[in-house]
Amino acid sequence: MRSIKTRNRDPRFQRELAAMLAGTLAIAAALGFALPAMAQAPTGNLFVTVADTNGAPLPGVSVTIGGIGADKLQITNSQGQVRFLGLDPGRYDVRAELEGFGSVEYPQVDVRVGRNTEIGVSLTPAVEETITVTSESPLLDERKLQQGTTVSQVELEKIPTARDPWAILNQTPGVLVDRVNVGGNESGQQSAFRAQGVSDDQNDFLVDGVSITDMRALGASSTYYDFDQFAEMQFSTGGTDVTKTTAGVGVNLVTKRGSNEFRGSARFFGTKADGYFGGGLKQSQPNVEQADLAPDQCLPNADDGDCSVYVGAQIREIEDLGFEAGGAVIRDKLWLWGSWGQNDIQQNAASGTADDTILENQSLKLNAQFTQSNSAVGSWNNGDKQKFGRGASTTRPDITTWNQRGPSAIMRFEDTHVFSSNLFLTGTYSLGDFGFQLAAKGGVGPDAPESWRRSDGVWQDNFQSGSATGPNDELKADAAYFFNTGATSHELKLGGRFRTYETSSTFDWPGRKIFTFNTRTLHRVVAQRGFAPPVTQEYISFWAQDTVTFGRFTINLGLRYDDQSGVNEPARIEANPMVPNVLPAIDFPGIDKEFSWKSVTPRIGLTYALGANRDTLLRASLAQFADQIGTGTINRTNPAGFSYAYFTLPYEDTKYTGDGSELNDPTLPNLNPVGFDPANPTSLVSPNVTDPGLDAPITTEAVFSIEHALLPEFVVGLTLTARKVEDILETRTILRDAVTGETRTITANDYVADGSLTGTLPGGISGGGTSSYSVPVFSLRESFDFTGGSYLLNGARERDYFGTAVTFTKRLANRWMLRGYVNYGDAEWDVPAEFTANNNPNRTTGGGDRDGDLYLTRSTGSGKGERFLQSTWSANLNGIYQVAPDRPWGFNLSASLQAREGYPIPYFDNIQTSDGSSRNIGVLTDFDDYRLDDLTTIDLRLEKEFALTSAVNFTFGLDVFNVTNEGTELSRNRDLSASNVFFLNDNVSPRIYRLGVRLGWK
Repeated sequence: MRSIKTRNRDPRFQRELAAMLAGTLAIAAALGFALPAMAQAPTGNLFVTVADTNGAPLPGVSVTIGGIGADKLQITNSQGQVRFLGLDPGRYDVRAELEGFGSVEYPQVDVRVGRNTEIGVSLTPAVEETITVTSESPLLDERKLQQGTTVSQVELEKIPTARDPWAILNQTPGVLVDRVNVGGNESGQQSAFRAQGVSDDQNDFLVDGVSITDMRALGASSTYYDFDQFAEMQFSTGGTDVTKTTAGVGVNLVTKRGSNEFRGSARFFGTKADGYFGGGLKQSQPNVEQADLAPDQCLPNADDGDCSVYVGAQIREIEDLGFEAGGAVIRDKLWLWGSWGQNDIQQNAASGTADDTILENQSLKLNAQFTQSNSAVGSWNNGDKQKFGRGASTTRPDITTWNQRGPSAIMRFEDTHVFSSNLFLTGTYSLGDFGFQLAAKGGVGPDAPESWRRSDGVWQDNFQSGSATGPNDELKADAAYFFNTGATSHELKLGGRFRTYETSSTFDWPGRKIFTFNTRTLHRVVAQRGFAPPVTQEYISFWAQDTVTFGRFTINLGLRYDDQSGVNEPARIEANPMVPNVLPAIDFPGIDKEFSWKSVTPRIGLTYALGANRDTLLRASLAQFADQIGTGTINRTNPAGFSYAYFTLPYEDTKYTGDGSELNDPTLPNLNPVGFDPANPTSLVSPNVTDPGLDAPITTEAVFSIEHALLPEFVVGLTLTARKVEDILETRTILRDAVTGETRTITANDYVADGSLTGTLPGGISGGGTSSYSVPVFSLRESFDFTGGSYLLNGARERDYFGTAVTFTKRLANRWMLRGYVNYGDAEWDVPAEFTANNNPNRTTGGGDRDGDLYLTRSTGSGKGERFLQSTWSANLNGIYQVAPDRPWGFNLSASLQAREGYPIPYFDNIQTSDGSSRNIGVLTDFDDYRLDDLTTIDLRLEKEFALTSAVNFTFGLDVFNVTNEGTELSRNRDLSASNVFFLNDNVSPRIYRLGVRLGWK
């Protein structure tokens, strides 16, 4: 077992860390170390207030809850209050008893992850019988700290979805996802997604409150999951919760657990293109017509044999099977739960190339209640992904795709001690081992065929291959103290975490570590050396928060401190075999000095309850979030890291077959360096420079909302969100004066006019703008050379977002459930003169004159084409209706609808300027002059449950995905320099059916 690694090369850092941890532990010990009601924990809280019939608080009342695990008992304080914190999600039975009063039972109280459920109990004097309260527990939460959505187990099972966490994300207001998962066709590869006004690299993944964010691919998950292992999914996008790391989407996946009753289920879900029952329920034909395609594209049955055939993404077959079960090993003392699942996805990319995946997962969880006041949890999750044909697309034929393998394991240990109704203790330790391998089908190593790209953007013969590792550890402690000052109650919380993440990755191009890259006018040979040598990252966080309640007011005051750092470890990188003089070997000894970001982010919120029943809540909050640092920001200054040499050759649209002798000279004028200095290629100092005062970008968020409970179980709301992102990172090219040899960063004055770029945009597309373009082009003055490096700093640009969302949530009661939202919002850039004066004046590929790339998230992976996650409006609606549930023939109907504005297509053209550079020039005045069509999809589910015995049930379900068989375009080629510009890369997969059976027992 690996241990947490602290760096012994910096004693001062160790002393500072020890002092901070000791200080936190001392404060927590003085407070009694309580478990806080943290929104990103895998639990929820239950607050009970007991009063007599006149409303006077009753102290000394015995309050017992049961339902999951062992019964828990607390005695009300002088304010008639008890608090049950850190409860696993589910339904609990509450019983209140006091001598001289009648007892009250409150059955089936719903406790959800990250939410505080509050109920009031009234005891009647001298009443002997027990009164049972049948009303629903309220959905409103006056102590709520976060914005977002929590999806219950009922919704996960009953609503028609593709059964992966990324397919559930679009149920959260303001969250945009890069793809449409129709019946599971996209479940073999995780989606890119983002929150309001921020990019996807600020997303944070957690399992049972433990961070598993992949710091190599910042904002992504380090593994995949079995959908049936989860009790709830929580998606947070903002608010005042100090445990929330960033302004992006916080994804917290909460696994199931065992209880006193032995419960479990086994399932099989099947999808076939050729249907079931003798050919029924077939997959529909792709809803793509010739008019949807570019002039040189055609459908398979077209007569023109010279065109590029477009097939469209389709499922061949999907089988999703598995089981989960758990129960008591020792009743009221020890519980065990486990699961196994396998998802076999066989589908074709839009090109018709097979892109198949097998996801296999195992989970175990052991819960123990050692005493009435102490409990512990140990869990293990293992996910293995095998993918055959990753990257398959209209530009990646089968021989250039990858086969992937990536087992990843997570272990978690947690102990909680309850001292009293006010004092709790928790501590969590977790460790994970995350890695994957990608092997191109064309072959690996020096004897494999070399890869090249034709001018139409289609890769040939082979592709790069490699692997990555990512072991990590996390230690987390939480503390809270509940006390009252007069009529004011306080919920004071403290906590901290220490996470290490060690990563390295090696990706090589086959053959001589080169590839040939062609456009309509350009022929280039690209040589590689290095990729991502070992990096050790450390994340230290401390937080404090007080929730103050008096009368109808609730105030949240919070402060968070983050210290994020990393070190480049020693690495040996071999020379490029074709151009060893240009890219020689590097034996890097490592860097002792750590790169770090330190940030303090305050968060404050105010809630006011209106109405006699407190059924309307007014909320306002102001919060700041610091960006998280990724591996790429740290290893950019590693001389053994990412390095490429670009050689521009006389034009021909073919593979380079020379021996490299004419290229093996670092002084060549046709050489463009990236990540190395051709004037000193053996230097152990990277040409990249990072500003020593670099700070984490900061997002400031203001939220105003009103929520009203039409019923205790039905809440509607209106939320206004404003965000500003400052200290955004930007890079400036570093140049060398050809006469003096001095280096400095680029400015706009270093460029001179170099003509214009003219052309015509593709026809047949809706949107604004004109069909032709003329864009000025600039090149560097002749007196400068490229050093291969860039300067990273906090730029002058800022980004503003303002949006509004209407939400409604109806818990499943009285035979129906409903959840939905409509979100409207837009992000705009504030580009001052300082930015314009210090940056390349060429119009960027994102659009907008001299303003930098305007997109927030650009998704390019998995062979789906480029997608820019920019929609001003989006909506989601899902619900369940139980038809005659008390009749033998009763059944359930459920539906899900998602809609959003089509994503932009920011066209660009490629040109080689007189300074020898190849530049992608944006040709649109505004980023979103052109957009893809708006998207709407509908999914339906019919479900029938059969009770085989009192303890065993059988459920049969039929799902229909993309009911209206939409074929909406999802991405097109936007490169005007390619012969296949405007080609359709991907569209919504056609209508398909899924049969499902589930056997459950209790």
